[in-house]
Amino acid sequence: MNIMKSALLGTAATLVAVAGAQAADLPSKKAAPATYVKICDAYGAGFFYIPGTETCLHVGGYVRAEYQYTPAVNTYTPKAETVAATLQSVYAAAAIPKNLQDTMGYEVRGRIEVDARTPTSMGPARTFVRLRTASTSGIRASVAQVNAGGMALGAATSAAITLEAAMVQWAGFTFGRGSENYAMMPGIMYGGAPWAGFPSGMNQLAYTQNLGGGFSATIALEDRRDTFVQTLGATNSTPTNGIVYVGNIRLDQAWGMAAVHALAMPNSYYKNATGQVGPTMADFSADTGLTASPTTSTTAVSTAMKQGYAIGATVNLKLPMIGAGDNLWLTANYSDGAISTILGGATLNAVNTVSQNRLLGGVFRSLTNIVQTSQTSVDNVTAWNVGGLFTHYWAPQWRSNFVAGYVEIIPPTKETASIQQWGKGQLQNYMGSLIYSPAKDLDIGLELQYAQLKNKVQGTTALTDATGLKATNWSTKLRVERNF
Repeated sequence: MNIMKSALLGTAATLVAVAGAQAADLPSKKAAPATYVKICDAYGAGFFYIPGTETCLHVGGYVRAEYQYTPAVNTYTPKAETVAATLQSVYAAAAIPKNLQDTMGYEVRGRIEVDARTPTSMGPARTFVRLRTASTSGIRASVAQVNAGGMALGAATSAAITLEAAMVQWAGFTFGRGSENYAMMPGIMYGGAPWAGFPSGMNQLAYTQNLGGGFSATIALEDRRDTFVQTLGATNSTPTNGIVYVGNIRLDQAWGMAAVHALAMPNSYYKNATGQVGPTMADFSADTGLTASPTTSTTAVSTAMKQGYAIGATVNLKLPMIGAGDNLWLTANYSDGAISTILGGATLNAVNTVSQNRLLGGVFRSLTNIVQTSQTSVDNVTAWNVGGLFTHYWAPQWRSNFVAGYVEIIPPTKETASIQQWGKGQLQNYMGSLIYSPAKDLDIGLELQYAQLKNKVQGTTALTDATGLKATNWSTKLRVERNF
């Protein structure tokens, strides 16, 4: 009896165990734990962890719509009875008649950026990509339409994708494309401030060392093509190979920042073994009729280089005693053969280089880092500037920007008087804006800009009616921008 009882109990226990095992194999009605995005606050707001990794990611960008109006003005009227034909050609090549100028411009652009950072024993390894695209027309066109007279108009509509940045940063090094290391002023006015700006980025190899106490130093090798260098001659036909050497030392503190920055770059031109120089290869291959250029090629032609440089200082002061968020930026720069460090686009009237410089009534004056001073010599163009930007918050949702700047560009003196070329140029530029932000990262702003340009001509005795081109004009813009 006891033996029978033990056998039944053992069988029951075995059946329970088997049933339990089979039940464990059945699908569970309980849902798996949900995986949520985890916030990463190590690098600031907006970063989150990529699931399953230690990499933090931030995605951002903006959409901007901008509308511009600039009245048309005449800056030069030829006077055949008092001005030599050669001088008229210098003026006519630079001044678009009033009745041929665009007065309206539209620009719609979008930008997207991705920032990924992973911690390492030598600091975060960062990968950053930024792309922008735009549709522009009228005076905002980035591709000019040229009429039968050769005048540049902005009637074309264009769309393009620009790689502003694509870089890897680690242990103080920057590899790839990123912000330029010389220019430090903020881009409040896109393409329109009286100081250097490189909104499309710079190919570079750079290293930044933290020196302690808020001091840091950066050295960089940058791509010469990205500095918007114009070499001898309007065609820019000489090779642009070369390295731009850039360095800066800056101090960052609670009150703001201060920095000194310098740049050295080569400028190329054509030269033959006898010492003759020329803007284009054609100057050495045939009789071109250019007084100061070689007319025959008796020896091999190659390229030569002339060194240019620039030095400057930039200061930013935070002014909470005036208003929360208020700050002041100041800059001063001197250039010898590196005009792009003084004014974006390396043109004196580059109040908006992207729109073919028509803010000042159609004056289209392009300058180069070097000019030909005789049949056998070239020299650097020198330039300097001072500029300031003040941002004031009237209320948390209302702010204004105020800009003032002065630029002076001085080409070398011509040794051959028969050649007409631009002389000293002076630009004054002022801007004021009022911006309303009804929500975070949403700006609706109105901007008013005033500029005055004076151009002189040298190398001629036929200056009986004027000393050069003069232009005074204003422009207004409406901008709506949403950042995310």
